[in-house]
Amino acid sequence: MVMLKKKTSRLNVSRPADPLAPERPPSYAIKLRLTISALFMCLILPSFGLVVYYIYKNNYKIYKENASEQITNHNNQTKDKLHALLDPISASLLSMAKQVRDDPQLFDSASVNDTLLLHLENNPNLVSIFLASDKGSFHQVQKMREGMIVANRVPPADANFNFWVVQPGLQSSKNTQPANSVFTFYKTRDTAPLDTFVIANNYDPRERPFYKSLASTVAHAPEVLRQRFILLDEPYISGSTSRPTMTVSTPVYADEKFKGMLGESFELSAISTFLKSIQISQNSETYILDGEGDIVVSTGLDNGYTIDKKKLVKQNVLSADGKAVQQAFQLHASGKNRQFEFTHAGTSEIYLAQFTEFPNNYNKKWEVLTLAPVSDFLVGLNEINKRLIAYGGLACLVLAFLTYVLSRKISRPIEILTEDIRDLLDFNPSRRVIHSNILEINILSNAVNKLRNTLKAFTTYVPQDLVNDLLRSGNDIELGGESRYLTILFTDLQGFSSISEVTPSRELMKLISAYLALVTQTVKEETGTVDKFIGDSVMAFWGAPLLDQNHAYHACVAAVKSQRRMVGLNEQLVKEGLSPLTVRIGIHSDAVLVGNIGSPTRMSYTVMGDGVNIAARLEGINKEFSTSICISHATYKEAGERLWTRPVDVITVKGRKGEIPIYELLAIRGDDPETMPTEREQALCKATHKAFALFVNQHYNEAADQYQAIADSFNDDLSMIMKNRCLQHLNSVTPARTHPIE
Repeated sequence: MVMLKKKTSRLNVSRPADPLAPERPPSYAIKLRLTISALFMCLILPSFGLVVYYIYKNNYKIYKENASEQITNHNNQTKDKLHALLDPISASLLSMAKQVRDDPQLFDSASVNDTLLLHLENNPNLVSIFLASDKGSFHQVQKMREGMIVANRVPPADANFNFWVVQPGLQSSKNTQPANSVFTFYKTRDTAPLDTFVIANNYDPRERPFYKSLASTVAHAPEVLRQRFILLDEPYISGSTSRPTMTVSTPVYADEKFKGMLGESFELSAISTFLKSIQISQNSETYILDGEGDIVVSTGLDNGYTIDKKKLVKQNVLSADGKAVQQAFQLHASGKNRQFEFTHAGTSEIYLAQFTEFPNNYNKKWEVLTLAPVSDFLVGLNEINKRLIAYGGLACLVLAFLTYVLSRKISRPIEILTEDIRDLLDFNPSRRVIHSNILEINILSNAVNKLRNTLKAFTTYVPQDLVNDLLRSGNDIELGGESRYLTILFTDLQGFSSISEVTPSRELMKLISAYLALVTQTVKEETGTVDKFIGDSVMAFWGAPLLDQNHAYHACVAAVKSQRRMVGLNEQLVKEGLSPLTVRIGIHSDAVLVGNIGSPTRMSYTVMGDGVNIAARLEGINKEFSTSICISHATYKEAGERLWTRPVDVITVKGRKGEIPIYELLAIRGDDPETMPTEREQALCKATHKAFALFVNQHYNEAADQYQAIADSFNDDLSMIMKNRCLQHLNSVTPARTHPIE
């Protein structure tokens, strides 16, 4: 006898399949075609992303440089426009100042009005022009517009301009004659006046802010500059138009003495309208700021001033609406940078800012500030990027599709072979046809087909679970076994020797094959392992090679199914003129040795031990008690609450100490129609339990009567046998408590 190793065989594995086994790929594994496609996409997408990023950054730099250049050009254009507005005014003022200097009588002459009107008509941006002397005389020519109020009167509707002349009154020690203001309205220079009126208002230009501002400012200028001194005055609200207005003025000197001034006025709207007309982007803002940070004019949310009681109140940029201009001014003030970019504190948007200094030709330290969000200049870039991403993405999709198609042609045969191998390891007989022009794939396909045929033949000799475990473990087969608590089942045919003597060999083979196939199928359905066929007997067990916590229950279900299916098989055999078969089954649960038993050159996966012998003897005891399925008390303890059984007797087995209660299995508790009990079987079980209780308690008379009643009601052979046992006990001087089984 071959000595078995003490260590457990590696094939006797009672654990779940290894997750790394080839037939159980890890959950993160992906198909080959997807792998090829994914690898391609991992190469092309980053490359495409880098190209797009490079193009975007390069274009972004170009667009931002262009935006900065546009802002610089815009500021220069704004500066040039202001020069274009102020230079003709300056030239006009200097020209008239020379005339008045050469002819001081023009201060008091009415002819100066025509000269003023000529200069007014030659400059469309002007709204008025005036001449004031140090003696208090005043001459002004003013353009008319709809809605104007002059000296608290409504001028004629057709008037295009008016002359305003103020001659100072005579003053002496005796009396004072007030100054009169004469207003004359004209449609054209060549037509008669439309209206004239005189008011006494004591208007003295020398007391006006524009006169005092110029006189005080020019007094500090070098003498060589006084003849060409130009002053841009502070904005104010015009009394006649109620509009923000600015005045450009120059002094009139004679004999190096200040004799008066000339001034020309224009509305601030002329500058703001121009700034809005050359706005470089939708959200850009342009500000003209003075040296104190006050807004002169703006295209932003603030126009740079407010009007309070007909007085203009300038606004500082630090109090203006919108944090962008405040932030830009603060950065400029702190760093003195003239061109920079910054991030808006409120919106996190990037802005470009440009400060351009206005030449101090008019005694004003003005700066032009233009700021605009970078996004305004990126509209074209965004369109380019959208197209680039769209066309590039489309190209990637096309390439990905082509890659998928080509990879599928390569990977599909491999996938089919993989599925075949998986089905093969799961003992699925499916087979797929593979067509491939790749030599290696054809060789692999032929090898898989040969492996399928070999494995199919192998599983007819070796338990399928064992083969499956062998394939999963990948280890060599070794002799050895382990002790495990299992359930063993034996079947046998009643009267097989007699049947084989009278049945031709071909028909006998058909009978045996049908019976063995039926039992094998029921064992397989209940996850059991068919160990071997011994003539007309079948040996099977549950609980190995895979663990089964319900091994006893599954064995009993398989036994009941086998008996009930034999009814249908016998009906078929009888129709074919063959002899019906009667199957007897024994089931026992016990600790046995299970593993690879034999020699190194030939071994068998089987079970050994006293429990195997008891299961075999329980099959034979059916003949003694005229039962079909006999189970031991050990099996009953494992699954009795789920079975319909009735007690048979308490027996002893030769060579084994102790008594073994045995039971006949009739059905399975549950709702499976194939194994559930009939009403007769339920009643038979209940009645037998009562009779057996009397028998065990040695109430043999009552037990005999009960068994007789059962035999009469159910035509039950076991009850007749047990009745005779009761009578034997009554007639025996020393009655035996158990029934010995050899």
